[in-house]
Amino acid sequence: MAEQRSTQHTLDSPAPRVTALAIAFACLLLMAWLGREDVPVLRSLYQTLTGAETAGGMPSSGNPELDACLEKRLGDVTKMVSEGIVTDTQAASFKSRATSYCETQFPRSN
Repeated sequence: MAEQRSTQHTLDSPAPRVTALAIAFACLLLMAWLGREDVPVLRSLYQTLTGAETAGGMPSSGNPELDACLEKRLGDVTKMVSEGIVTDTQAASFKSRATSYCETQFPRSN
């Protein structure tokens, strides 16, 4: 009968596996850091963690014109909701459109 070898390859040991997991985690963190301004979830999380807010209590974008535009447009939507003119579902859509409009007119400063 053929003799079976039970030798383990060096890459199958725990140390290289832990190293690979650490590298994958570091890459994931790098992707999150680089996309912190482009991905809405990451952007709001980053702004919450750094405490960057304007006088109106909204997260600061770093661009005063954009902040003013967002404050006005989102304030108008909030007012319409409080007056019962639009529903919460419609308000979410309006806020999304208002944010897109303002960010197109006044890009975020990096």
